[in-house]
Amino acid sequence: MRRVEDIKEKDASLFTRNFTLLFMAHLFFGFSFWPYVLLPVFIQDLGSNLVEVGIIMGAASVSGILIRPWSGHALDRIGRRSCLLAGGLIFLLTHGFYLLVDQIGPFIYFVRLVHGLSMGILFATFFTFAADITPPQRRTEGIAIFGIGGHLSGAFGVPLGEFLIRTGGYPLLFKTSAVFTVLFTVLSYFLKEPRKTGNQAKFRLSDFFRAGLQKANRMPLIGNGLFALGLISYMVFLKSYAHEQGLSVTFFFMAYSLSAVLIRLVGGKWPDQYGLKTVLYPSFISLALGIFLLAFWPSPIGLLVSGVLCGIGHGFIFPILSVLLINRGTDNERGRSMALFTLLFDVGFFIGAPLWGYVAQHFGYPAMFILSAANVLLAVVAFVFFDQEDPVLTPAKVSLPPSSG
Repeated sequence: MRRVEDIKEKDASLFTRNFTLLFMAHLFFGFSFWPYVLLPVFIQDLGSNLVEVGIIMGAASVSGILIRPWSGHALDRIGRRSCLLAGGLIFLLTHGFYLLVDQIGPFIYFVRLVHGLSMGILFATFFTFAADITPPQRRTEGIAIFGIGGHLSGAFGVPLGEFLIRTGGYPLLFKTSAVFTVLFTVLSYFLKEPRKTGNQAKFRLSDFFRAGLQKANRMPLIGNGLFALGLISYMVFLKSYAHEQGLSVTFFFMAYSLSAVLIRLVGGKWPDQYGLKTVLYPSFISLALGIFLLAFWPSPIGLLVSGVLCGIGHGFIFPILSVLLINRGTDNERGRSMALFTLLFDVGFFIGAPLWGYVAQHFGYPAMFILSAANVLLAVVAFVFFDQEDPVLTPAKVSLPPSSG
């Protein structure tokens, strides 16, 4: 009987109706999300220095961190689809609030908090939903392919954002992002809720953090925090750095996103074939090298090469870390696990944005990128010495994929 189930899992279709709808919703979400990597220049134009830019950008992480425990519980209790709809509506309000920002003051911090609230709900929900509707034995491949939507929108969303700013300023960018938010929210309405996990327990904060205290889960969570800390250096400050050098970030982000897409299409099955950690370590090294090159190669070709290396790293790191965490947990706690996973990403953002802003302000952008690259390499060292868990999906945790359309 076990053999029959294994065959069914292996042959289970990945591209179901639900998966395709969710992929398209995630793609449109990306087009509403990615243009905001240009926001730091908007904040600088209002009169902020790099330290204040980092603090304002990092403010979004405060609400993201605070909402994660409750959003994780909501995912397991009221469902994935409802959380996507709620997050979409809050994100839609955020775009409207940005249209009212005309100076540095309490209101922009409020807007960033609302922005972080929507992200705190949406990121965890999208990837929990994707994990639900992919066959367990193809989960790394499924999450990697699902993430292509986010990277495709990054490849074209950032150039689109620059075009919109040149054409109609930041107000046009905010309005266009709102249109894409409406599109992904409407698509989310037509999703079919995955199989109920049966976790209807009342919310307790201790239950949320219990998963993080388990030894098996520590390194995927810590690794994600270090990954986020490295990512923030170029997500927040590359636009300002390139602006000073007279360069466009289009070279970097197109190379970044397209290489992440290509590596997932070509090597989507590599983690399952050769081992999750076997692919994870070179991916961290590729990301670190790409960030390091930003410090010494400020040119269109340099941004292109750095973007390729960072994209290859990101293309594998996020899905592998998330699958490591999912495989070590139980199905009925998946929402909380993914919320905790994305919370560590917010913690990295919360620490990294003001930290890298301070380093860039006082020691220069090259020093910031060098330290950021060293931080990413620290994740490899930590995994090698402190993670002794078997990353392979064990039979006890395998179940047939839910019927999700």
